[in-house]
Amino acid sequence: MGVALTLALWGALVAGTLLVQDLKADWMSSMRVELVLAEPPVDGVAADQWVQLMQSDEAVTEAVYVDPDSAARELESELGEPFMDFLGASPLPAVLELTLSSDWMGEQGLNGLTQREAEWLEMPGVTRVEYPRALLAQLDRGFQEWSYPGFLLVAVLMAIVVAQIMNVVRLSVFGRRFLIRSMELVGAPPHRIRRPFIAEAMGYGAVGALLGYAGVVGVLVGARSFLPGVLDTWSATELGIILASQLTLGLVLTGFSARWAVGRYFGARLDKLV
Repeated sequence: MGVALTLALWGALVAGTLLVQDLKADWMSSMRVELVLAEPPVDGVAADQWVQLMQSDEAVTEAVYVDPDSAARELESELGEPFMDFLGASPLPAVLELTLSSDWMGEQGLNGLTQREAEWLEMPGVTRVEYPRALLAQLDRGFQEWSYPGFLLVAVLMAIVVAQIMNVVRLSVFGRRFLIRSMELVGAPPHRIRRPFIAEAMGYGAVGALLGYAGVVGVLVGARSFLPGVLDTWSATELGIILASQLTLGLVLTGFSARWAVGRYFGARLDKLV
């Protein structure tokens, strides 16, 4: 149980790291990007070609063409004032509203969006690209500022995880220190003495990792109602990363700890064993 609780803490750290990355990508991709066209397409076919062209971009999941008249009617409904009757023609340009891919934003970030903006501006017919630059920059800067305290917290908790697992294995071996010394005195080689202790400890590590993984999954299932937009998109990849990290850490630390703990009693005098 000691190993399981410790590995559950480690699994929670891994899950939290993945969750923060997904939240950042989800929030940044929720911002709409508008490509302002120089002239409205003359027919529906040309508008569909614009939409198909932008949807072929890996950074875009959805593209919607908004003609000037539709944009003006929507603005009139929001303002509650029929300014079209006064102007006679829509003063709004034709735009393409783009929804960005959260996976792409998670990989490329704000720098990738800036580079893609330059590529879009080079396309004939596009006059400018509009999106909330200041808000995205503030959001990206906020995540970066919190990353350093987060790394420090992970380092401290990682040290606690390592120390706790090593202490659990050491206490387990300590109860059989006389058996280890007796096996050495009757001529058993060190690797034969270590082998059952290491296998037993790694078994505890594997079982503890599975129990810890079950605890982390239970917490994630309970948190789905609070973060439905992110956790619903998780697949076997994210859960596999959590399980693999817990199993790897559990097996490596318990095996190393058992090897080190058993070796402490080789050649030990009786006064050190008591």
